Order: sequence, then C-alpha cells, then structure tokens
Amino acid sequence: NDVSVKSTNSQVNSSIKLEDVLRRCGDLGRYQYCHYFFLNLIPLVSGITTFFYVYGAADIQHRCQLPQDLWPHDSYQIINSTHQELINLWIPQSSLSKCSIYTNGSNETNQCINWVYDRSVFGKTFTEEANFVCHNTVKKSFLSTLYQMAGMVVLLSGRLGDKIGRRKAIHIVTIFMFVTSTLTQIFMQFIPMSINTKFALLLINQFVSSVDCYSLVFLLLMELTSSSHTNLAGNLALVAFTVGECIVTLFAYLTRDWLSLKWLTSMCVALIIPYLYFVPESPFWLFSNQHYDQLELQLKKMASTNGHAESKWLPFYRRLVRSQKSKDSFDTGVTLPFHTKVKQLLTHIPTMTRLLVSGTIGLFTMLLYFKISYGLAAMNRVNPYINIIIGAAVECAGYTSASILINKIGRKKSFICYMTLTIICTLIIPFIMEQYPIETAIVAQVGKFAISGSLGVSWIYIPELFATTIRAFASGFFISVGRIGAITAPIVETLIDDKYMYLTFYIYAGLAFITVGLTLLLPETKNVPFIDKTDFRKPGRNIEMINSGFENERIVRF
Repeated sequence: NDVSVKSTNSQVNSSIKLEDVLRRCGDLGRYQYCHYFFLNLIPLVSGITTFFYVYGAADIQHRCQLPQDLWPHDSYQIINSTHQELINLWIPQSSLSKCSIYTNGSNETNQCINWVYDRSVFGKTFTEEANFVCHNTVKKSFLSTLYQMAGMVVLLSGRLGDKIGRRKAIHIVTIFMFVTSTLTQIFMQFIPMSINTKFALLLINQFVSSVDCYSLVFLLLMELTSSSHTNLAGNLALVAFTVGECIVTLFAYLTRDWLSLKWLTSMCVALIIPYLYFVPESPFWLFSNQHYDQLELQLKKMASTNGHAESKWLPFYRRLVRSQKSKDSFDTGVTLPFHTKVKQLLTHIPTMTRLLVSGTIGLFTMLLYFKISYGLAAMNRVNPYINIIIGAAVECAGYTSASILINKIGRKKSFICYMTLTIICTLIIPFIMEQYPIETAIVAQVGKFAISGSLGVSWIYIPELFATTIRAFASGFFISVGRIGAITAPIVETLIDDKYMYLTFYIYAGLAFITVGLTLLLPETKNVPFIDKTDFRKPGRNIEMINSGFENERIVRF
C-alpha cells in the first residue's frame, strides 16, 4: 500500500491525544492534589523502612563485660571510681578493647563472649540483642544487603503493573508487605525464641519491607497529569521520601527500641490500607489497554472534582476513542505468546538502547550517591539524629531544585549539569579529606545535593522515555540495577585499604563522566506526551506513520 507519508503525518499531528483530554478535565486540580497527598504516604513509608537499619541495627559503642564475680550487672556507663579502676585493669586500652579482655589480671588477652553497650544514643538496638559486634559484625550487614537485594523485586512488580494495572499491583504489593511484616513482628514480640530464629524473622521482615510499591506510585503520580506537570508529580514522591527519613528519625529518638520502631513503621503502613480502595487507575494504562468505558468514568470524576463541565472534554474524548478504535481495527487481534513479546523487546534496538542506558544511569548514580555519603564521615562528631535531618534537608533541596531546573532547560541538560557538579565534588574530596575535615563535610554535602538532583531528574526522565505498555517494567529495571550500585558501594568501601581509598574517588568520577556521555544518546522529553505503545513489529506490508512522542519520530514499515 503506497500511502503518502506527508498526508499521514498531517493526520497524526491534527488528531487529539489523551493528554489533550486530561488538560480539558484539569491536569492539576483538586482531584490530583487529593490523590497526590494520599499516594505520597507510600513513598513516605518507604523512607521510614529504608532508614530503619540506621537506628534499629546501629553501630553502637561497646566493650567487653567485666567478670560477674568482680562487678555484677556491669554497664557501659561508669558507675563510680571503683568501676573505672576495674575497667582500666581488665579492659585493654587499645583498638582491640571492644573485643578483648585480660585473662585473670595478666597481660594475656582473650576474645570476650559478653559485651556491654552504650544505650545513651540509640537505646536498645538489635545489634545489642544479637551481639552483632566484633567477629559477628558481618551478620549485621545481612540486614542491609538483603533489604537492597529485595528491592530488585521491583522488576517483577513493574511487570505486574504493566500487566494488570497500577492500581491492582499497588493493592497486592502493599497488602502483602503489611500482612507479612506484621506477622513476623507478632512472632518476634510475643513468642519466645532463640536469637538465631529472631534474626531469621527480622531478615524476612526486612526483605518484605523493601518489596514496596514506591516505583508504581511514582509512575501513577506522573500518569495522573499531563507532561506539563510530571516533574512536579514525580518530585513530590522524592520529597515525601526525605520526609520519611525525618519521621523515622523522630520515631527512633522517641522509642529508643528497635522492635518498637518496627511497630511504628507498621502503623504507618496501616494508615495507607483504607485509601487503597480509592486509589485511581492510570488513565494512560486504561487507554493503552482499551478500557475506554472505565477511563470515561474516571475522567468524569476527575473533571467533576476539578470543576470542569462535560461539554469541555467529553466530545473530544469520544472523538479520541473513535479514532483509536479505527486504528485498532487494523490490528490482527492475535495475542502474542510471552516469549515472542520478550524476543521482540530484546531485538528492538531503540528500546534496548534506552533500557541499557537507563540501567547504567541507575547503577552509577546510586554508586555515587553512597560514595559521597561516606564523605560525610567528617561530620561524625555531630549528633546522629541531627546528621540525618541535615542529610534529608540537603536531599530535599536537591530534588526541589531539580523540579525547577528541568522546567527551565529540560531533562537531559539538567541531568548533565547535576552530574558535572557531582564530578567536581568527587574530585575535590580526596585532596582535602585528610587535612580539612570540615571543608570535606561541606564539599560532601554539596556533592550530596548534586547527586540528589541527578537522582531527582533521572526518576522523572527515565519513565518518560518508554511507552505506557512497558513503562513500569523499564522503571523497575532502572531501579533494580540501581540497587546493585547500592549494594556494591559499601562492599567496595570495606574491601579497599584506607591508603588506596582516594583512588576510588577518581574511579567514581570517571564512571560519572561515562554516565554523562551515555545521556547524550537519549532524546529530550520535556513537554513531550507519554507514548502509548511501541511498535515492535518487523518491517511488514504497509507504510505507516506513528507518533512515538519523541519529536514526532517516524517509524516506517514496508
């Protein structure tokens, strides 16, 4: 069929899009504000669960316990001068004093089997209850590592969101997380058990707590509005996450008990459960899956809440549906097997290029985020609660500035600007970290601001690169690969000797430079409507013009 490309292009450009209908229904009104408030409770809870490890399994001051016959009921705090003298006599005054004790008053030392802990800062932690210190320290890291590894499940939840819809996927993931975490906490609280059993239950709890629907909510926030406001919607979720950091800090300060902190976290999740009934479905998902009647009902509710009459949007919506049904009538109606869909995705070079670049961005930005966070070690004299609040404020400032900048200069340029500032800070730190700790802290905070801005831009930018039918999967892939960076960064810090640590800053700066170069391969998405579907078919029988959403990119099939 020899069809005029110019004529087809004119028809596509003149046709109405779902985004135009959303604007006529009100793309940022009371409907969006109401749902944004409640939906952002989920990113807020995600911030709380992420930072539980900081307080619940904190690195706390400790030393070997004095023999019971010398000082029964020994405590970390000094009771009197006699207590101090015994500590000086039995506890070595060296770097090993936390893990060794003199034998019968001699100069020979043995590894101690009991410890006393400083509860003045964090209260009762799981570190104390399980004695995860000295040779057992590595076990404590399992809590953090498993939490980050569990976050990779977002790859499956993203696929679930593409398959059954954002709303149902949010229901399933949230209820599963709440029920499982609550059951494990009931067992730990009320059933007598060994510390190894309790540790296993806490590992399960940490794993499930990480399997949240943060990424699904992030997408839904963006898909409830038009491209004019996606940056605002997405950054609200990022800011809500930092608010969660502050809330868990307050909870930890008030409770000073790791299990009580877990219960407060579960209570926050419980507050979300009633709202699940009212969670809306993504208009873009409904449209791409041809649920036109359900979409019309949702648009009516949106327009009514935002104070827009049906006459303003309904005729345009019905014209859009007629146009889309006409296009759908040319489809064969054959549902392809799953393995065929996967093969089409893997062999579609434009999509795979964006997917691989997105994964690389996620990996390197998370590596840099955690690397720069270690530069804040110069602030170790600051109260840990205040330190977390300062870090959250810096992150919030980075996310907020990102939402402003991407409106001015676009997604790609904003990301490059923030990454460039990150590179500069990463290169400065090794030159000053030894002699200028205060200056190092300042540069590290500027670096954290910059990398937070990079994360803020990338979380908005990456979903906009993909069609609605695979957007949740692509976002899940981006986040999952980023979790690999979150796992790798602390391992690298542990394995590399201090005298070679400065080299890692140069390596990470090089990775950031590579990230900037790869970003140049991606298109700009500022004010570009969401893509409905990506055509994975090989060259066929006709020539057809498809508006992919990226500068009216043409896909010609013969």
